[in-house]
Amino acid sequence: MKLFNHITLSVMLMLPVLGLAQNDSKYGDTPEQQTLCKEALSVYKSYKKQKNYGEAYQQWKKACDVCPESVQESLYADGATFLKAEIKVAKKAGDDARQAVLIDSLMWAYDKRMELFPSTKKKPNNRCHTLGRKASDQYKFFKSEPEVAYAMFKESLDCIEAKSSASTLSGYYATSFYTMKVINKEDKVKGAEMKTQMLTDYLRLMEYANTAIAAANGKEKTINSYVSAKENIEKIFTTIAKCDEMVPVLQASVDASPEDLNLKRKVLSLLVNRECTENDLFLPVATAVYEVEPSAEAAYAIGMGYAKQSNFSESFKYIEEAVMNCDTCPEQVTYLLKAGQIASALKRPSTAKRYARQVLAIDNASAEAYMLIGDAIAGSSKACSGNKIGGRIVYLVAHDYYAKAKRMNPELAKTADTKMSNMQKQFPTVDDVFAVGVNAGDTYTVDDSGSCPCNGESTVVRVR
Repeated sequence: MKLFNHITLSVMLMLPVLGLAQNDSKYGDTPEQQTLCKEALSVYKSYKKQKNYGEAYQQWKKACDVCPESVQESLYADGATFLKAEIKVAKKAGDDARQAVLIDSLMWAYDKRMELFPSTKKKPNNRCHTLGRKASDQYKFFKSEPEVAYAMFKESLDCIEAKSSASTLSGYYATSFYTMKVINKEDKVKGAEMKTQMLTDYLRLMEYANTAIAAANGKEKTINSYVSAKENIEKIFTTIAKCDEMVPVLQASVDASPEDLNLKRKVLSLLVNRECTENDLFLPVATAVYEVEPSAEAAYAIGMGYAKQSNFSESFKYIEEAVMNCDTCPEQVTYLLKAGQIASALKRPSTAKRYARQVLAIDNASAEAYMLIGDAIAGSSKACSGNKIGGRIVYLVAHDYYAKAKRMNPELAKTADTKMSNMQKQFPTVDDVFAVGVNAGDTYTVDDSGSCPCNGESTVVRVR
């Protein structure tokens, strides 16, 4: 029994040593190489922590010389950081030859990282992530060859989709654009095909960016990077996407996959964002999405489609649906305003004013809401005919709202001035106000027993 315990104890004491030896094996085949490798790694990382990238680069090269290639992924990730810092130094010094060598080394670092660490526990598709990084630098240093970077971006994007970095999303679209221009010089047909792809890629990229933002858990830096990527993609898209070009492409996509609801969602979003709603594609797509997913966005889109056709009754029905399905959504004010504007077009001033008041409850500085109230009141002279000064009181009150809208938003000045001028032409005369014992300059409160939408409103009496 003692002999067994002695042997067991000896084995147990040896296990940590064997484990340590196994762990150290990645640093080299011999104890001497292992020591040199660990020292080199420690030294360059020490300089890295100090952000002394110049010295870190020198020590990093030593680590590359003495360590096995597969020692750790950070050897190549850190190397890329140091090499890019050295490239900046060489560029500033005007040393083109050294800069070229460093750029070549940078691409080598990416290639080695992809070769040796194609997959990790945190990133099963690590190669694809690294390829996106390489593509970004490929595009940065070789602007004249966008098609090379484009191929890298495309492979990376197709691999990791919504997990792509913000720089990969924007880089892919930028290189798509310049690759399209290169192709177009040689083959107009293929250039047109590339443009068609860019139109549909836009939908995919914006979806990926939105997914990444939602998954960012409030990390401001990450969110801002994707917001910036979306803005860059949007700028490129607006240079190529005209409504008349876009609709046939999207129509063909929908016709090819008529049951693809996800595609219709993307198409609907694109048409709405580009204000491309006056076509035969818009309403069928919007209605198809709404029937399956009666969301506020889809209802609003359909309502806007009918409004463009001047079918205000159908429009108002869907816009109200949007309002009801959007209790606290970001577009709430937009939906409320549009509901009020359509109600005003339908000669329903009280309803229009009610929606405008709901807007002001959310944003009391909404010039558009005050303008809407002015419109609602201006169109209700008949409803206020029982007032002492007659229906003309509405023009005084409407004028007040237009003036307030103008003060709040100078951009509305021209529209407000036109409306105010029209109101002034309808002000009561001196005889009108004198007949009811009121003088110009008096403060007057509207008191009408009917359905006048400005009941209880106070205004200063003016005459034309």
